[in-house]
Amino acid sequence: MDLMSSHADIATPPAAPSGAGGTQSLERAIALLRAVADAGTDGARLADLMAAVGLSKATAHRLLMALARDGLVEQDGRSKRYHLGPDLVALGDLAALRHRPAPPTPALPQPPEATAPAEMPPALMVRPSAFLRPEYRGESIALAALLCDRHVRTADGARAALLHESVAGQTTELSFARLAHDSARFATVLAGMGVGQGDRVAVLLPKGPELLITALAIWRLGGVYMPLFTTYTASAVAYRLTDSDARAIVTNGFLRRKVPRDNSRPVVTVEGDEAFGPDAVPFWSSLHEAAPLAEVARYREGDAFALIYTSESEPTPLGVSLPVKALSGIEQYMRIGLDLRDDDIYWNMADPGWAYGAYYGLVGPLLLGRTTIFCDGPYDVRQGYRMLTKFGVTNLTAAPSQIRAWHGADPGVSHQFALRILSVVGEPLPPDLIAWANRTVKVPLLDQYGQRETGIFIVNRYDPDGIGRYESEGADGGEAAQPPSGSLGRPMPGFRVVILDPDGREAPAGGAGELAIDVDHSPLFWFESYANNPQRTAQRFRHGRRYYLTGDRAFLDGDGNIHYRGRASDAIQMQQGE
Repeated sequence: MDLMSSHADIATPPAAPSGAGGTQSLERAIALLRAVADAGTDGARLADLMAAVGLSKATAHRLLMALARDGLVEQDGRSKRYHLGPDLVALGDLAALRHRPAPPTPALPQPPEATAPAEMPPALMVRPSAFLRPEYRGESIALAALLCDRHVRTADGARAALLHESVAGQTTELSFARLAHDSARFATVLAGMGVGQGDRVAVLLPKGPELLITALAIWRLGGVYMPLFTTYTASAVAYRLTDSDARAIVTNGFLRRKVPRDNSRPVVTVEGDEAFGPDAVPFWSSLHEAAPLAEVARYREGDAFALIYTSESEPTPLGVSLPVKALSGIEQYMRIGLDLRDDDIYWNMADPGWAYGAYYGLVGPLLLGRTTIFCDGPYDVRQGYRMLTKFGVTNLTAAPSQIRAWHGADPGVSHQFALRILSVVGEPLPPDLIAWANRTVKVPLLDQYGQRETGIFIVNRYDPDGIGRYESEGADGGEAAQPPSGSLGRPMPGFRVVILDPDGREAPAGGAGELAIDVDHSPLFWFESYANNPQRTAQRFRHGRRYYLTGDRAFLDGDGNIHYRGRASDAIQMQQGE
């Protein structure tokens, strides 16, 4: 019996919604308005606003002009600085009729002179993020509602949550409405096995609808989703099950053989051709027999909802817990780092068993109500080309190994794709490979930097309003045709990134040392500790809790660009795959 027969087969991607790009423009305008307010009575220069919000000169100017037309900002004719506009007075008076005036927000304290030299570029100072949303904060956060149910209640409820492509080229669709329905039923199945608030559930599944349904079911119960990469050895699986104290396992018949024979945890197995043993609970049969769970569990902002382990190549793999408050950084990267627009067809090729795939290929699209694209089997260049063409992918992110595979299989002909942006995370790529990719897909290839413990926090961004230009403003707000050679880019808003010398002191512009995050002045930083390994946690904070150390060496130039210079220690990168 075809257990996926209720999912409609499709041959083309869903139509783009109307009003594409409007939400993103609105959020950028709001961020600019807040940045103008932060400047106080002195007003803000255009270059300052560009740096504060992370926009190009053209984009910032266009949005400021729109705000000025409505009286929300005004520009001083002599100083050319921007101030809050007169119409905000009337809006504030109206708001005061309902809301009590809030106490003034204290200015963000600047680092002491001893640790923040005067010559440090302004670009390295923390920039405010527009994505510190109240729904990601507090003590009662309905995560499953944020990632699924609210999308069902909107006009986009029928939108595909997943497009799943089989190796044979057959595409099935799972809508947000069906995802909500199936995950509520599977949550009842897991609850019957004793899974509850804070429990870790190991998910050893290939990319497919069962993976999304399982993740949402875990979050309905307040649990912790723990993906296991499908190529892990049996010993790697056993280590993670024991170290995490997983309450249950969800897998399929083929991968079940990697689960230890002496396993005493309940196991759910997706039905298929492989025999899965008399003790396993059948996934689809149990789901269809269960009543949907009515309640949605609540998380606190610091509660973990995912646990990602480091690579199998690590001597002692480390568990990195992803807290709910990390959703702010995930949304920011999706919207700003990847420039994901309302009309984009987005494909994150990373496996969801790795941090980048889990954060930005699974959680990110669910958070924004966007479609996830999963493709069966190991990466194949011809299949990748077919997927790009079939779905009309416009926004693609890939692993360095996948770009190298493209290069190795290059037939010497160019390809006609709908792509407008291509991002790579995992390791710095050599200039010749970047140039080849630019010629092949005819869009910029943006190399970005992050770790499992941080998410992406340094980006080379593409300027959507500059025709084919990279966004890389200098001190005067001008634009460069290319990012500086070897540059990782600049910090994302909400992070203050510094270079530390061996004694833990911040280096000035041009100084080399270890790349670090100033935790005290990085509101989007979320990492607290490794699961069950305080010694390795202490290494990350060996100069005190003020600084998180990446383990990578870098230097910063006079314009605030950060240049990678290799590993300083046992840095753990945000790999997309091996």
